[in-house]
Amino acid sequence: MNSQRLFGLSLIFISALSLSACGGGGGNNDEPFINPIEPVDPVAPPVVDTDNDTIPDVTDNCVNDPNTDQADADVNGEGDVCDPMPTNYAFENANGASTVSYTGQTARQILLSDLVTKLNSLERSADNVPAQVANDLNFYICLDADIRDADYPPTFKLSDDGLMIGNSTMEANDRLVPADVSSGKRICNKIAGEDKADHILGGEFFGGTAATPLLQINEWVALVAEESADTTDTISTATGTANIGTPSISEDGRNYRQLLQKFILGALTFSQGTADYWSIDYGSDSNLTLAEGKTYSEGAHDYDESVGYFGMSRAYGIMSDAEIKDPGYADNIVVDGLIDVRSEYNFGNSQNCAKRDLGSADNANPTNFTGEVVNAIIIGRQILNNAQADATETSPGSLSPDAAAALAVQIEIAALTWEKCIAATVVHYINDVQGDMANFVGDEFADLDNFKDLAKHWSEGTGFALGLQFSPFSPFRDASVPGIDVNSLKTILQLLGTAPVLADGTQNGLLFNGASSPAAAREDYLANLNQARDILQKAYGFDATNVANW
Repeated sequence: MNSQRLFGLSLIFISALSLSACGGGGGNNDEPFINPIEPVDPVAPPVVDTDNDTIPDVTDNCVNDPNTDQADADVNGEGDVCDPMPTNYAFENANGASTVSYTGQTARQILLSDLVTKLNSLERSADNVPAQVANDLNFYICLDADIRDADYPPTFKLSDDGLMIGNSTMEANDRLVPADVSSGKRICNKIAGEDKADHILGGEFFGGTAATPLLQINEWVALVAEESADTTDTISTATGTANIGTPSISEDGRNYRQLLQKFILGALTFSQGTADYWSIDYGSDSNLTLAEGKTYSEGAHDYDESVGYFGMSRAYGIMSDAEIKDPGYADNIVVDGLIDVRSEYNFGNSQNCAKRDLGSADNANPTNFTGEVVNAIIIGRQILNNAQADATETSPGSLSPDAAAALAVQIEIAALTWEKCIAATVVHYINDVQGDMANFVGDEFADLDNFKDLAKHWSEGTGFALGLQFSPFSPFRDASVPGIDVNSLKTILQLLGTAPVLADGTQNGLLFNGASSPAAAREDYLANLNQARDILQKAYGFDATNVANW
């Protein structure tokens, strides 16, 4: 048999076998064909959803608690329903030890408060020596801390009947000094541009009358010292000439006590909090490693220092706006009849958030600055507490990319809300200045109080407005609002000017804006104030009714 015939018979035989296997050629058609390559799928197991929230247990981040939204603010894999955020600013390590510390910031808050007390206690006297007065004020700003702490005149206190503690219990009439909280601290070396040049953002300080923030502070200190020795300053009122009397107020309508305090809140606390401590690389190994001999990581400590500069009590999240407005309202951490200034006191900007919330509470769209800022602050700090769980002094903890992204979001919310509190306060004082101007009697002040009110309100608003330039998270810096940039803030400061427009229409001794009459000058300045307020409303998305009523 030749090979071709043999090959043909082989093909016929293979085909027959194939037909038989497939039931197509006389085989047993009752037996199903099973493809050994594709096994039969088993029956799927039932979906288990213990809490009946439509999220299967296998993916549910709170198996026993319904949470359809699966919210997990601190990105630790456990949902907020079963792993809620703290309500107090209180964070501990696995051994139950606190990981929070910002006493250095509290010491500077006390120094600023003491500076204000000193300014308030000044009296005008021909016997005052301006150089000595300036030195006395610089005692709180820039005196060598070791010298100052050794012989500090006791100043800071809550009230005549308040009890407070520093590092030890103090009697009712004793007063707290910075060294009781954290020694060796000064204000001047932490003013924007003094510790790091790039804290003067963009390399340019603007809106003031000096080249740098610290030089601006020094200039105002020198001016208030000169005012304190001048007993001849008078202004004209509807009832006659009045001696100003108050040493910190100039005839041009500047209140240097207010300018200094409000500007330092920006150039020190707001700058350090946002441009410094909230702008670090929290994911670096050095910031995820425990500080030597401490319970906290370097990054968590930096974060705490921002919070210390914001100035809130650790119970801020459970306090009402009315309680926060009163800085030493209550002992909310441990009710022991004492207020620990290191943790139970509301300083500076933290109070302004509450004041603006109260000012909008009856409006259709009230603000909740206190709630927004403290929620963001607490979430961010919890993320860092999670990250340092396994950290040692030689080995860093771990901050996942998702956690780092969540932390950045919370920092931005906190920084921007802090800034909104300041900006809303500027709006508040613009409104006050307009009200003061409405009280003028023709080209005269109604009385001395009318003049003092104008000087106070203009100086507070301008001092705060100058501080808006120090945050990299600002809408004036980050291009987040169309049509708003750093030039918009420069415009606001130009519109406010370097002094208010007085009843006679003058600013810094000249008829404002070259107007034809005092009345025209006042109208021009009122228009400027409205324009400045409109820019602030646009930049921060403020509700129009709130802006009108703050």
